[in-house]
Amino acid sequence: MIADDHLLVRAGVRALLEASLRYRLCGEAVDAADCVRQVQVLGPEFLLLDIDLPDMSGIDAVERIRAVAPAVGIVFLSAHDAPDAVMRALRTGANGFLSKDFVLSELELALDAAGVGRRYLSPRISSVVVDAMRSGGPPQAEANGTDGLTGRQRDVLRLIAAGRSNKEIARELAISPKTVEFHRAALMQRLDLHDVASLTRWAVQAGLA
Repeated sequence: MIADDHLLVRAGVRALLEASLRYRLCGEAVDAADCVRQVQVLGPEFLLLDIDLPDMSGIDAVERIRAVAPAVGIVFLSAHDAPDAVMRALRTGANGFLSKDFVLSELELALDAAGVGRRYLSPRISSVVVDAMRSGGPPQAEANGTDGLTGRQRDVLRLIAAGRSNKEIARELAISPKTVEFHRAALMQRLDLHDVASLTRWAVQAGLA
C-alpha cells in the first residue's frame, strides 16, 4: 500500500509494482487519515509512506498507523534528504527510507529487507545518516567509551549498526536469537539508549561501524 498525496508518485509506484513478480499494490491513500482507515481495512504487509502528507507528517502518522497495524512494515518516501527529518523518521522504527527517484529493483530490495526485519536506506539517504551521526551533537560514545562493553556486546552492537536482524546476528555469531535479544537489552541499559537508531549512532561515534 502507498500513502502519498501526489498523483504522479502513486501512479509511478503502481506502474513499478505492476511489473513486479513478487509484490502488488493493494491500496492508495492521499493523506494520513485515509491511510489509517485503509491500513485497518486492507491489512497490508508493507506501507510506502510519504514523509510529507497534507494533514500531518508521515512521521507523526506512524503512531496512529501502528495502533491499528502493529506489524506493518513501513518504508518512508521523500524527495528531500534533510538530516533532521531522516533521523526523526528512522527513530519511529521504520523499516526503510527511499528517495523518490527509486527504481523497481531498489523498491524490491527495500520490501525484501522489511520482510525479514531489516532496514533499507537509499544510498543517498544512507550517506545523510552517516554524516549526521558523525557530526551531530555531543559524542555520547566518547563520554561513555567502549571499555565497559564485553567483546560479545561489541560484536552485537557492530552488527546492529550494520542493519542485521536478530536472526542474522545469531547466525553470524553462532549464538541463539534469544542471546542476541539479551545482549541488545543489556546494551540499551548499559548505554542508556532506547532504540536501534540511537545504538547505531553510538556505534558510529565509537568507531564500531
